[in-house]
Amino acid sequence: MNRIALAGITAAVTAAVVPAAAWAGTFQGVVVSHQGTALAVAQPSGLVQTVHSTSRARVGAVVRVSGARVTVVGHARRARVHGVLVRKVGSTAFLAAGRSVLALRGTRGLAAVHSGPAPGTVVDATVAIGQSGQLTTQTATTGGQVSSVQVQAVVSAVGPGTVTLTVNGQPLTLQLPAGLTLPASVIGQTFTLTLNLTGATPTATPPGQGESDDDQGDDEDDQGDDGDGGGGDD
Repeated sequence: MNRIALAGITAAVTAAVVPAAAWAGTFQGVVVSHQGTALAVAQPSGLVQTVHSTSRARVGAVVRVSGARVTVVGHARRARVHGVLVRKVGSTAFLAAGRSVLALRGTRGLAAVHSGPAPGTVVDATVAIGQSGQLTTQTATTGGQVSSVQVQAVVSAVGPGTVTLTVNGQPLTLQLPAGLTLPASVIGQTFTLTLNLTGATPTATPPGQGESDDDQGDDEDDQGDDGDGGGGDD
């Protein structure tokens, strides 16, 4: 890759770094992921919203979100999440939900999610939340297909033609478009990636690489109606 192209990618990635903006609405749910300042909060309906806050709320905390304010009001052992399957690695299914990525461990009897569907499958799951914040699938159903989603993720490593994300402490390595390698300067940054889920192997496209937002699928559109509150089982 020439220096001009590499400089363009670096500039685009820097411009797409997630700002410390807060969700504008008010709702309550369970924290199912906490990466840097990004909290993925699952409402009772399974709809996941990603908010940005300096809150120290851990995975499993029941929180009330109002603008920039995140208040912990309890703790939950379970949550419902609605998202899109990105990739399966061993017994772990990685789900895109509310522009975050979740790592769901598999359990016996859930082959329909952890060994069957292709990337892009819409998944509705009930997860158990462990003491260390791991999510374990208890029940799951699938239905529908999405061709692409956008996610915000922390880059933990880059390689020739690959990018590795940190998802609840677990690595997720994705292929980049052919001929593309990201600079090491993006490691540790959180920015937006478009995931193409139409092939057997998901592809992560960084910002500024020729895909329009108007052509991208959005997993939030497939997540049902907003819940009115609550946050799982305490």
